[in-house]
Amino acid sequence: MTNQNFNAAAPSAQAPVSKTKWIVQLVVSVLCFFNIITIVLAILGLTKADTDLAAANKFYKWGWIAYIIWVVLVIGLNVILLLTGAFSASFETY
Repeated sequence: MTNQNFNAAAPSAQAPVSKTKWIVQLVVSVLCFFNIITIVLAILGLTKADTDLAAANKFYKWGWIAYIIWVVLVIGLNVILLLTGAFSASFETY
């Protein structure tokens, strides 16, 4: 006779998902370079994590991709502005 416990693991019950990575993504995107696209994707990932983990992970991946693209654009724009002298404070008055 085998001892099976059918109540221990129900097939429809899922373990709770840790939402730490979406929270970290949200905090980083708000505090560093304020990327609205990454903020929206992190919030979508947070809301989908319990119901559709695959979609939440896609939002997480695309959130970091959008964040990296935004950082490269912001740094590139600042380098271009620095090289063209946009930050110089000298001006002449007559």
